Amino acid sequence: MKNHFLKNFLLVGGLCLLIAGCGQRGGESRGKTSDGKEKVVEAGVFDAAKMKDQIVEVIQNSPKPKELINLINNTGASYILDVTIPVASSEKLLTSTKQSLGLGMYAFDLQYSNTYQRNDMTAKIAKVENDLVKKLGLDGELISSENFLERIKANSDNKDSVDFLVTQAINFSVQKLSSGQHPDVYALSFIGVNIEALHVLSQLTLLASNNAQLVALIDSQKDRVKSVFTLLEMMSGDETVKPYFESMKPIAQFFQEKQKIGLAELNEIAPVIEKVRNSMIQ
Repeated sequence: MKNHFLKNFLLVGGLCLLIAGCGQRGGESRGKTSDGKEKVVEAGVFDAAKMKDQIVEVIQNSPKPKELINLINNTGASYILDVTIPVASSEKLLTSTKQSLGLGMYAFDLQYSNTYQRNDMTAKIAKVENDLVKKLGLDGELISSENFLERIKANSDNKDSVDFLVTQAINFSVQKLSSGQHPDVYALSFIGVNIEALHVLSQLTLLASNNAQLVALIDSQKDRVKSVFTLLEMMSGDETVKPYFESMKPIAQFFQEKQKIGLAELNEIAPVIEKVRNSMIQ
């Protein structure tokens, strides 16, 4: 019974660590093994299937978006809808690359709204996620989340019930989807969720009057930036991904070179993060 209950929420749940579509994409890709040695995949082709283990390893060893949201919440920062992606913007995601990135970006906004008990937004974003999965043609491989969406709506006044639904779905889906056969959407969704995390955190920090704790969180995002850049480098042979790899270079270099990131540094890099983020949803 419990297993059936969890399966009904599969589609939306694990979207902070989501799936990826199998396929081959052009170019040489590089990554690192768990002992820090460089791996090189055959030149001329980005083969998602061959790189699946590397993709999963990078993601599993990376900071988790949910942990960042909890840390933001613990600072006393308010929920600000305007720093998230408008629900209507999902209609602009016309390619599979943008839809995969968007799947992850909306996933961050889903967890953000859920943590702050904005159940109205949680239901709307969950619907967007469901629609994106269908557009990517993955709904046949995953159990429908219609029951999940209806349960959120039915329990929208009960914050504990909504939090339970989202949390249980995430736990089940991460296990299921990380072992699936679609590593490139998995990677792109992870990139998307973490770009949105960096954007939301940077904007919240700039908007807050008492932002010392948020500034400290910005300074601790070097591993997150490194993971995103590593995956983009692996996929940079794909012509639809390469522009994001190139635009991410100054962000990766900035976080690598700065020994400490304070408010002045944030004012310098936040517009660059925003530009990369916006390019993924336009």
